[in-house]
Amino acid sequence: MSSSLLVLRASRTILTLLVGAYFLLAGIDNMLDPSANWPYLVHVLSMDSVPADSPLRWRALRLPAAWRLLFGGLIAWELATAFLCFLGSFRLLRAWFGTRQEFARAKSWAVAGLTCGLVQWLFFFLILAGEWFQLWRGSLSAALSVAARMFAVTALSLIYLTQEEEGLETTDGSPPKSDG
Repeated sequence: MSSSLLVLRASRTILTLLVGAYFLLAGIDNMLDPSANWPYLVHVLSMDSVPADSPLRWRALRLPAAWRLLFGGLIAWELATAFLCFLGSFRLLRAWFGTRQEFARAKSWAVAGLTCGLVQWLFFFLILAGEWFQLWRGSLSAALSVAARMFAVTALSLIYLTQEEEGLETTDGSPPKSDG
């Protein structure tokens, strides 16, 4: 196997692993120290920073049971995303020395994990919190830049992972012969 192919495969595996580590830490942190994000969640869902005369205030969610359900769901989503990224990383690692086709087939769980990460940032934070609950209008709007940054990191990791390895192997899937 060429060293350039191995480096590419290693970097794709490591990036997927690191995104998984981020989601694992986020999920564990939210379980062990809910006070770090719980007030934020309540504030956003209550829409208490949106002007009282806004016609969008009807969207506010003021049910503590719904807050708990959403917070628990977010934690479960983060942990599931981490699990999928870790499983994907493990499968990628096992396919490092395989053919291009074997490595491509090993990407499925990593793609699933990274896609779940994108869904979290795009749907839960940017669309739901940011637009539906009007987070951008409040004092905590800086959270949207964190969400956008993590969306970008996860999206770039997914794009990089799914790139073809063409030109790095022969047409039969075996690594090219070394010139030296």
